[in-house]
Amino acid sequence: MADDNIKLIEVKNDCMWFEGSPIIICAFRLAVDMNTGDMFTSAKFLNIMPNVLRSITFDIICYDQARNPICHLTDITFRNLDVHRNNNFGYHRKIEINDLDTRNVEYVIKSTSYDNGQVWNNTENDRFNIKIDQESIYTVQGDCNRQFRDICARSGIEGMNLVLQPVFTEDYWLCACGAFNWSDEPLCSQCSVNKAWLQKNTDINLLRQRKEYQEAETRRIRDQVQARESAAAESSAAERMEFEQRDAMLKKDQHKAKMNRLKKNTIWVTVVLLIIAAIIFCLLTFVFPDFLKPEKSSKNKNEPSGVSVTINDIPGSTDII
Repeated sequence: MADDNIKLIEVKNDCMWFEGSPIIICAFRLAVDMNTGDMFTSAKFLNIMPNVLRSITFDIICYDQARNPICHLTDITFRNLDVHRNNNFGYHRKIEINDLDTRNVEYVIKSTSYDNGQVWNNTENDRFNIKIDQESIYTVQGDCNRQFRDICARSGIEGMNLVLQPVFTEDYWLCACGAFNWSDEPLCSQCSVNKAWLQKNTDINLLRQRKEYQEAETRRIRDQVQARESAAAESSAAERMEFEQRDAMLKKDQHKAKMNRLKKNTIWVTVVLLIIAAIIFCLLTFVFPDFLKPEKSSKNKNEPSGVSVTINDIPGSTDII
């Protein structure tokens, strides 16, 4: 609807309704066409009845700057409509305002007709006086919103479409998808979510209880895990200590056995050395000295060694000089 040649005088985008009306007015504007100088207004209407809307008749009251009524347009009618439930219409249809002193306008629905022949008349000329407004569901639920999304997921409901905090009144209820529903309708006219289910599972007290329960479960599981890890650590420490003790004892036994072997080997080596020393001593004392004594010299080398013969000893021998 943006147009550089259009000067907006008044714009409202609040959804307004009055009790029992089959129409919600979602927005309206008052503007001037700068090319022609014509003033016009247009409104966005929403059909909230189950039947298909065929026609609508309404009045427009024009007010000046001081909010004094200066013009009254009556029995403006849109015919040959084909507007289904939850569909909007009318914002592209410009309605000319003749009094250029107009600064704001008010719409009054007079009557509507539907494809089934049903006609609704505003016999009291009631004005739109109830604001239809919804907050973001995340804003209302805050840190409990995750619990609601979990409930939607487990219930097979498309939670991403439920973005508004539902509203429940005596005459109507607003679904979390934003659709308007009459109080006696058990299902949303747009997303088919169950009214009772929505009332129960968007209750902030219930969501807080679920959140506290989930947090308690998380703490319990965490404590169990920590207890198991602590027990495992203690068991591991005990096993490690026992292993270290066994390893120390094994090393001690191995060292002791090594020292015993070394001691035995030392004894055997000592005994062998002593025996060898004794043998050497005996050899040096009793055997080798006889071999080492010098031989006696003979007077006659031709004489057999060890025989001494003198001439005097031979009978009849004479001295030869």
